[in-house]
Amino acid sequence: MFKVYISKAKSKPLDIKNNTAAAQAEIDKARAAGAKLIVFPQGFLTGVQLGIVEDMLYLNRAYNDTFSKLATDNPDIYILGDMRRIMDGKNAFRNALYKGSSVNSGENFEIDGFKFHSFNSVKDIDERKLSVSDFMDTDCVIINESAPVFAGSRILAKKFFSTLSKMLGVTVICALGGYGYTSHPDIYMPAAGCFNKKTEYFSTTLEEFVNGENMFTIPKGELGDIFITRLPSLEFDILFNQNPLVPRELDEKEYCLDLFHLQSLSLATRMMNIGCKTAVVALSGGLDSALALLVTVNAFDMLGLDRSGIRLISMPGFGTSATTKGLAGDLAESLGLELKMIDITDACRQALLDIGHDGVTPDITFENVQARMRTLNGLNLANAVGGIMVGTGDLSEVMLGFSTYGGDHLASYGVNSTVSKTVIRTMLPYVIQLENIAPAAKAITDILNIPVSPELVPHGGEILQKTEEILAPYKLIDFFIYCFVIAKMSPIEMAQRASCVFEGEFSPSYLKEKAQMLHRRFITGQFKRSAAPEGARLTHVNIAGSQRSIPSDAGTGLFNYFLGE
Repeated sequence: MFKVYISKAKSKPLDIKNNTAAAQAEIDKARAAGAKLIVFPQGFLTGVQLGIVEDMLYLNRAYNDTFSKLATDNPDIYILGDMRRIMDGKNAFRNALYKGSSVNSGENFEIDGFKFHSFNSVKDIDERKLSVSDFMDTDCVIINESAPVFAGSRILAKKFFSTLSKMLGVTVICALGGYGYTSHPDIYMPAAGCFNKKTEYFSTTLEEFVNGENMFTIPKGELGDIFITRLPSLEFDILFNQNPLVPRELDEKEYCLDLFHLQSLSLATRMMNIGCKTAVVALSGGLDSALALLVTVNAFDMLGLDRSGIRLISMPGFGTSATTKGLAGDLAESLGLELKMIDITDACRQALLDIGHDGVTPDITFENVQARMRTLNGLNLANAVGGIMVGTGDLSEVMLGFSTYGGDHLASYGVNSTVSKTVIRTMLPYVIQLENIAPAAKAITDILNIPVSPELVPHGGEILQKTEEILAPYKLIDFFIYCFVIAKMSPIEMAQRASCVFEGEFSPSYLKEKAQMLHRRFITGQFKRSAAPEGARLTHVNIAGSQRSIPSDAGTGLFNYFLGE
């Protein structure tokens, strides 16, 4: 038997000094536990998403020298880490086995008669088309990858690792880095696991990762006892249906709770890395801010922070209805949080009068001043309490640019930006089943039963503006988002596909009009996405970041061309 210890220490981006101290503490624990080998996830000393620093040669020197010094200071234990070197003209991480002053390739090695294969990319295993015969003399396969993940990735990864172990007849150990690596533009998977005939362990949440097992015992390898022709896919096979942004090949509840966990993990990571213990949420009584609050509550619980650090404000204005105002209060109370009401009516009217507006005419300026005043108060309060303002905007709004520039478009950190409106509606009934969220079940159910509204014009106390009447039903908007981003369809193809999937629910002319609308708003809303707050990409629908942006001053001629116009 051979004992392997997996490091699960937190790694802060680029903080090589503190990360080295954390590595030494893990080595000490491994030694005390009797391990002969300690495994560090890829890029542990710095994180792996490094931006402009990625190409700096001094980073390579610092990284490699630091790992070498760790090994030299601990000559009695093998360290499977990595080193940075230039590969194909780019800096890259490659596995390395350290022992005292020596360093060797970490891909294939032997310790005390036990033979190991290691990979710092799961795709390497799949793409190399390795056969069982390639592992005839292997006792253990180690995967120590640090890769961005989407909701559902851990579900697919567990199936992959379990099947790989059965196929090869060897122990498969996973040391997947990600605890604290970064919160933008991606989130990383903090997971540890061991798969063999006697053990099938895989951490699936941050709590399990931190508090779960570190030490695993490896038996000698045996021939695979089942015949498997291929490994499970690591990619989603997204299919056309009325809600295609929820992958149908995964259990809906499991996927939704995984997405909620990643939302919470991304916010928790941001707060950990910047040393923040306070967050401001502007609660409107609608879906988006409700989910943002639940994510914030879960992140605080995840970090062991007192919920009193969550500062809730609700800011009724010209268009706020009694319904949403009451729901905001109910939701706050159900979670044991204090809600501060700040009536912005007078402040907004004064701001309008200051620029020569009559303060009464319900034009675009009248509507937008309310959104901007709410953001101003939220950001100012975040400054005052030393916290961050949690953004509430969702993917559907981001896609259409349906937000006020400098208003609800801004925040310190966005948690919903890759989650569409229909996915939020799908998620919330599962989220309120979680023990720490369950007290909010009635309030969330009531919120789910009211129409989506920006509430920006006077109405006499009731909800007057209904977003789905202004734009289109969100189930159609989100279906079109899938067609555009994932299926890469032209407007006319989108309308044709929707007519099939929704079976005559919408007329052909209506579908054509709304497909045009989505493309037009996508282009004209680019300037908002270019200046959007940071947030992690948590789903397979990605329209943020410089690689996905289009010119903010682009025209719509390309899309009109496909409509014969």
